[in-house]
Amino acid sequence: MLPSETLDALVKDAYANGGALGAQELLNEMTKAVLERALDAEMTHHLGYEKGDPAGNGSG
Repeated sequence: MLPSETLDALVKDAYANGGALGAQELLNEMTKAVLERALDAEMTHHLGYEKGDPAGNGSG
C-alpha cells in the first residue's frame, strides 16, 4: 500500500504537468514508472554496476 503522502504527491504532480489525468492515464503512468525502475534494478543486478558507472567502460 502506498502512503497517503505519496498518493497526494502523485495527484499534485499530475495536475502540475498539464492538468488532471483520468484514472486510467494515471494508472498507466504509474505502471510505466514502476516497470522502468524494476528493469533498471534488474540490469544493475545482472551487470554488477549502476547505469553510467565507469566500471562498465570498455566492457561491451
